[in-house]
Amino acid sequence: MIAGVAAVAAVSACGASKPTTREAASAETATAVCGMLRRWNNEIGEVLNSTSGAITDADDPETAPAVLRDGFDDLIRLAEDHRSEVEELVLPVSDERDRLVEELQGGADEAIAALEEERADIEDLPSIEVSEQRGVLGTAFIAGERAGSVVEPAIGTYDDEDLKAAFAADDGCEHVIQPF
Repeated sequence: MIAGVAAVAAVSACGASKPTTREAASAETATAVCGMLRRWNNEIGEVLNSTSGAITDADDPETAPAVLRDGFDDLIRLAEDHRSEVEELVLPVSDERDRLVEELQGGADEAIAALEEERADIEDLPSIEVSEQRGVLGTAFIAGERAGSVVEPAIGTYDDEDLKAAFAADDGCEHVIQPF
């Protein structure tokens, strides 16, 4: 009897239990998805900042449209690469895995479409005067933000509580998934 009580006391004193297989799979999913989305957001920011810097450093109204179009071409290639990365994404088995992958693929497709739409709008832009740079670049940054936001999965709407908890607990998921 004393040994049984000691065993219960020892187990109780260990603190938090180890994650279940479902919890571990959910945590692995959150880490993989949010890491990919953070990279994607960082790469969008790098392209936008580089494009913006090239336009404002040169202050040449005649070359600015080509620089801006090149920047959007880079963003579109980046979004296409992201779509390929999603297609190759291997996630642990979970009740919501297929839904999550489909949502990420759909978001990547939406990002490509949004960037292509914006790119088409600037196709015939003849020049960007220095006084117009703020507005034109602001529009480019908004397009970049739109592309980044449409890929954010709405984890809060999923039925898998372990998955929701894993995304909520992963600090790396902040700002790359739709809020709960």
